[in-house]
Amino acid sequence: MKESRTLDINEILRQVDRYFEENKGEEAETLMCRSLEQAAEEGDEAVQLQLLNELLGYYREVSRKEELERTAERAIALAKRMGLEDTIPYATTLLNVATGYRSCGKLQESMGYYLQVQELYDRLLKPDDMFMAGLKNNMSLLYQEMGDFRAAKERQLEALAIAEKNHAVYELGVTCANLAGSCMGLEEREEAYKYAMRSVKLFQAGNVEDSHYAAALATLGAYFYAGEEYEKALQYYGQAMDIVERNLGRNAYYHRLKEYVEACEKDMAASVRKNAGGTQAKGEDRGGKAAEMRHAGEETAEKGSAGEKSEGTGLRLARDYYETFGRLMIEKEFPAYMGKIAVGLAGRGSDCFGYDDEASRDHDWGPDFCMWVTDETWQEIGEALQQAYEKLPEEFQGYRKAPHKNGRNRRGVIRISDFYRGLVGTDVYSQIDWRSVQDSSLAAAVNGEIFRDEEGIFSAFREALRQGYPEEIRYLKLAESAARYAQTAQYNYPRMHRRGDLLTARMMVWDGIKEAMKLQYYIEGKYPPHDKWLFRGLQESAEGRAAAALLEKIAGGGNSPERDDNLCSGTEESSGNNKAEAGKGAWAGDRENPDAVLRQIEQAGEFFAMEMYRRDLISDTDSYLDAHSEELVYKASLAVKSEKELVKDIARLEFEAFDKVKNEGGRASCQDDWPTFYVMRSSQYLTWNRTMLMQYLYDFYREYHRGHNLIEEKYGRMMESTAPEEYEKIKAHFPELSPEKKQIIEQIVGMQVGWMEEFAENYPALAQNARNIHTTEDNPLDTSYETYLRGELGTYSDKMLELYGRYVVDYARTGRNLTYAIMENSVKMYGYGSVEEANRTGGRGES
Repeated sequence: MKESRTLDINEILRQVDRYFEENKGEEAETLMCRSLEQAAEEGDEAVQLQLLNELLGYYREVSRKEELERTAERAIALAKRMGLEDTIPYATTLLNVATGYRSCGKLQESMGYYLQVQELYDRLLKPDDMFMAGLKNNMSLLYQEMGDFRAAKERQLEALAIAEKNHAVYELGVTCANLAGSCMGLEEREEAYKYAMRSVKLFQAGNVEDSHYAAALATLGAYFYAGEEYEKALQYYGQAMDIVERNLGRNAYYHRLKEYVEACEKDMAASVRKNAGGTQAKGEDRGGKAAEMRHAGEETAEKGSAGEKSEGTGLRLARDYYETFGRLMIEKEFPAYMGKIAVGLAGRGSDCFGYDDEASRDHDWGPDFCMWVTDETWQEIGEALQQAYEKLPEEFQGYRKAPHKNGRNRRGVIRISDFYRGLVGTDVYSQIDWRSVQDSSLAAAVNGEIFRDEEGIFSAFREALRQGYPEEIRYLKLAESAARYAQTAQYNYPRMHRRGDLLTARMMVWDGIKEAMKLQYYIEGKYPPHDKWLFRGLQESAEGRAAAALLEKIAGGGNSPERDDNLCSGTEESSGNNKAEAGKGAWAGDRENPDAVLRQIEQAGEFFAMEMYRRDLISDTDSYLDAHSEELVYKASLAVKSEKELVKDIARLEFEAFDKVKNEGGRASCQDDWPTFYVMRSSQYLTWNRTMLMQYLYDFYREYHRGHNLIEEKYGRMMESTAPEEYEKIKAHFPELSPEKKQIIEQIVGMQVGWMEEFAENYPALAQNARNIHTTEDNPLDTSYETYLRGELGTYSDKMLELYGRYVVDYARTGRNLTYAIMENSVKMYGYGSVEEANRTGGRGES
């Protein structure tokens, strides 16, 4: 007889809540884990499942990926063992798993679980059930993370309709807040305003103040900011910041809102100055006010008068100095050349980045600006223009020009050719030696602001540089920094620490931190500035700030990132007589918490791997970053090729692998028919985007050189339908597909079979030359389109399947038929002008 329950789950959860309120997350976790063990001993499966779902939420909040995945597997297995597979509690567990996977960046797995929940809800619930609205809102957030704001909006509109039908006021407020965010992502500002206002009114009516309310207010701030109504933007951002502080404390969201408030203050002041000073410079490069908002963290929190000596003053000072004196000087003394002089502040110097502070003002700083001219204009007025510039006032807004100690071509009149040659070695973009030019020089070439440039010559070169590294170079730099981080911080730090050589261990950590900072710039497609500004520059993006926070923990030696008082103390601790003592005084963390340092180094590795994975640069998320070097270098070699060249490479590699496939009935004739093989395969690949082509080529190359023939695997997987008994004998040789991956494959197959059916109906003559469509039509001598496609998708890596899934969804969303696109390529290769012409004449072609 089963023992009576001794665990009070309600009391356990109340205590867990108290721990969280007291910021004691570890105690909460310990209580849940111990209670889970006790529930397992007592055989109380219901309590176990409830606790596992609570733990999923906790691990999601603290970003503990491995524990989350283990807990997810255990929860799903338990729910199945309890026989809950066709119930709402099972769907709830899957929903929590999907949301957890979404939080740790496993977007493909997350979508798979959400689709399972959707299938259960479709069968078990009414279409207007509020559970449906919750699911759609959750899926919309996944789409937002994938950058697909259009799909996110569609799900949110569906959720909105359900919430409205159920008169669910709070859910209406949440959904409207989410919708406002998606609309801003789509640059649908008026719609964003409408939904944000509705959300705010709903929350105010219900006396609700939470993160959703703050998000709606922040969207209103963004709306008014984009319209340059800075006072209103400041009002809404300030309200949002206050709500977050009262309810959640000064978390990352609070600080981001604070940056927006500072940006509003800055631009409101600039607007007042512009209105007071008259006309705005024609051709002024505002650079997008949203960009200034992202950079608002460069400013100090306290703003004062125009003469206050705060951080990042140089750019503002240069702009004001030009508007006050420079513009009039050019218009009065060089009226015929007004349209031939580009004006701004850019190049070398902390003020050009907006990083200047009190320490910057001892040299090459002050009321100054640059005037860039062509060689021709220089020959005509260069010296006279420079003399006129040097006559401008030495003092402005309480600042004086500091001595110029770092050479010419930093301020005043500069030849465009000299400016770019001095930084990137040439003033001809196509002649840049990307393998030797310094990152910091490229960063200096695109920083600062351009106040005017009617001629556009200076800005054209600048804009070309702002596109970032050529694809090949970016991959090589990613590979180099990833490998160096792994070799220094992940590999050599623990080895040197175990040897007792703490100074060298610390050196390895610092080398690794520097490479990690550069890696984040390369991931974002940016040029890293000078080493002294690497950390400062990371603050300009949300991802950069997250990376900086992780690296700052490592720099803190496993503790808070504060300086050790013994660093320069000269005490015995910092001057030991043997190698074990040599580095002790240099870093408190070497003495205090090396295990924490190692954990943080690995956490940073996980972060960077996930960042590269999310941006489709690598195919897995191994935290040891050198594991990705081979893939990155290989993709660099592909990056120099055109899409057509990549397609041809894929077809040739596949044909080589196809040649090695052994057929039970002997060699197939198609194995010797390269022309037909090329048409069939390239017809498909010519519809793919560049990222897909490079990923598939890398996957195929990697597996082929490991002795794994993906063509052979594809035909083997097809035998599950065409020759099931033989398939049973060989299936162990193929990688096992997870249930989630199988479900994604079936979703894709369903869509493509539908397209093939539609094509066959509209173009019957061409369809007769293609395979049978359905798996039900399979026989040992004839494999259907459906079975062939299922077999092929089964060979794709997780990343490749993710890319392919997005591509298919994009075709569906835009109302296009993928089968038609493939067949159009095929018939044109056979000489027909169109699919319609080929169908009329009974032309050949298959997909």
